[in-house]
Amino acid sequence: MENRRKYSSEWIHHLETREGWLSYWHQIKLMHSIVRKGDSMVEIGIGTGFTSNYWRSKGVNVLTVDIDKEKSPDIVLDAIEFTPKISFDHLCVFELFEHMRFEELGFVLDNVKNFKNKNIFISVPVFKKTPLALELKVKSFWKSFSIPFPKIIISDPHHKWELGYKNYTEKRFINEFKNREFVLDNKLCYLRWRYFNFKNILDSS
Repeated sequence: MENRRKYSSEWIHHLETREGWLSYWHQIKLMHSIVRKGDSMVEIGIGTGFTSNYWRSKGVNVLTVDIDKEKSPDIVLDAIEFTPKISFDHLCVFELFEHMRFEELGFVLDNVKNFKNKNIFISVPVFKKTPLALELKVKSFWKSFSIPFPKIIISDPHHKWELGYKNYTEKRFINEFKNREFVLDNKLCYLRWRYFNFKNILDSS
């Protein structure tokens, strides 16, 4: 399984771009009004470890899973092979699913859907080229503007799909969760990423 995955740990050892840091900010913004001290969380695909370390500093019990042992996750395992042994409150998977075949998204969700997780937080890239991106502060809010240009193929060699590429529509993506009793509760947009919070419709809290 591991041999057919394309991934790299090299980038986590370098200073990330401002765009990358703002992407982390959007991840946390998506979660901050929902996740509470004492909650349990699983993060699949940990990147630099920023998100898991942030929530641990807030008193959240975080379990990390990643295929790459160089990133020092709690569990070294391919995402589609991860089946939790206990229930947890939240699952976050940021910038991971595009590295897998789209169909494998369903495998991951099937493995975790019965573990009473209240929320799933996701980010995935959008298929567009943005050579010009501006951020303007309007009153107390920052607003991002970008000029997209059509492109023919996915430029990142590690990505197998992106939203808007061929038939990988946002509706199709959302339906993968809807078919497993998760509904879209919130969505954020920032430059070439989309951030989603799916809520378990069976959760009564």
